[in-house]
Amino acid sequence: MNDDQQQVNQLANLFKAIGHPLRIQIVRIIAKESLVSIPTLQNALPGIDQFFIYSNLRFMHKKHLLKKLRKGREIYYGLSEKAISAGFSTFFHEQYSQNSARTDTKIAVLERAPARETPVFA
Repeated sequence: MNDDQQQVNQLANLFKAIGHPLRIQIVRIIAKESLVSIPTLQNALPGIDQFFIYSNLRFMHKKHLLKKLRKGREIYYGLSEKAISAGFSTFFHEQYSQNSARTDTKIAVLERAPARETPVFA
């Protein structure tokens, strides 16, 4: 199989991974914000159960469409480098291109920030 065919197949698999309206909404939000947490997605998608949001995030992460960054108890999601390099970002180019520099800034800030201690009540 030549390189062009591999890229086409890879891109087709990425588009299959967002083959549900909720996944498209999630990717659009992530492309717009560049890096989001589950609470941010819940606020942006009122009326959608947290389980459905999380299960779709997990599915897209397993398909290498999203990257995941854990900071303390929070998990942040962004478009994966594989998805971007495969040409996926061109589909959401307007939203993602405006925020790609912000993603690096947000990741750097999150990595430098001390982990928050969450009180545990007995």
